[in-house]
Amino acid sequence: MEIATTAGEQKQRLYERLYVAAEDLGRARQYAQHLLKKGWHSAPWERRGTIYMQQSAFVTALVVSYARPFTKSYGWPTLPEGILPEDEGATALHAHLMDLRHEVYAHSDSKHHEVQPWRIDSEALTDLRSAPFLRFTKDECEQITELIGEIRKRLLPRIITMRVEIADA
Repeated sequence: MEIATTAGEQKQRLYERLYVAAEDLGRARQYAQHLLKKGWHSAPWERRGTIYMQQSAFVTALVVSYARPFTKSYGWPTLPEGILPEDEGATALHAHLMDLRHEVYAHSDSKHHEVQPWRIDSEALTDLRSAPFLRFTKDECEQITELIGEIRKRLLPRIITMRVEIADA
């Protein structure tokens, strides 16, 4: 992708970044709200059928969508300072979501996985497996929804202002 060189091009790229970030965060909030609506906060053995599979898909989509605006994007600038709420709880939750993205949902870091061969008897072998549960509690989903709402409150006025400035330039 071509690198923006003029101030107008840079402003356009930032506008695009903010706009798409707001969309990604909106999707992440929808995924969290769907998990809340369905009551999908279970470990794999706690629900029957395909519920855990569906839950894990929404949790994965939530984390990936949330993290997109805060990870490197080729052709667009990073988000400006002041987008994240600065209170301790919001900062910790943001860091937790980003760690989950980097270590569990976009990559499989070894510190979250353990596989040990296990002999059952003289002929049968199996594996003992430890892996993270792909779930958020009800409280976590509510906190994530609130965090996303706060971030979007900071993004949307900038988008609206920039839209007018760019359209009138």
